[in-house]
Amino acid sequence: MKRIRPARGTFRFILAAGGLVAAAACGGRTPEVGEPAGAVAVEAVRAEIERVTRRWEASLIAGAPSEAVVDVFTPDAVRLPSGEPAVRGHDAIVRALAGSAPLREARFTIEDIEVDGDLAFANGTYRVRGPDDVELDGKFLEVWKRLETGWRIHRVMWD
Repeated sequence: MKRIRPARGTFRFILAAGGLVAAAACGGRTPEVGEPAGAVAVEAVRAEIERVTRRWEASLIAGAPSEAVVDVFTPDAVRLPSGEPAVRGHDAIVRALAGSAPLREARFTIEDIEVDGDLAFANGTYRVRGPDDVELDGKFLEVWKRLETGWRIHRVMWD
């Protein structure tokens, strides 16, 4: 298996983000949007983030990430790919992902997560392997926002 360090701009069609989405339970109920940070159990947020991350990985492996955009990103999300212009909103993200090749592997590992009210901050590492067995790995930073429909990625950047 070949392993390389990606050049700038390499990720345009490969990555859209690692996934973090969270809807946490506190005291047997789902906290309301706008409740203070103490109302959200970080462990529950992390569990939901991990679940949605696995869905995002599956969409990348299936070669259909644009089908998961609404479930993963806020309507006004911003992707900040290294060495490329920012991509803003669902429509632009879908266009940026058009023609994505199915990946053989996609793994996003969250190392740290913090929750502050309706925002969550996560960072970690990723590894993807394309159909040609070339692996790309690096790190990411995501800002999540709690909406009525659950937690969605609001901002994401990676190297």
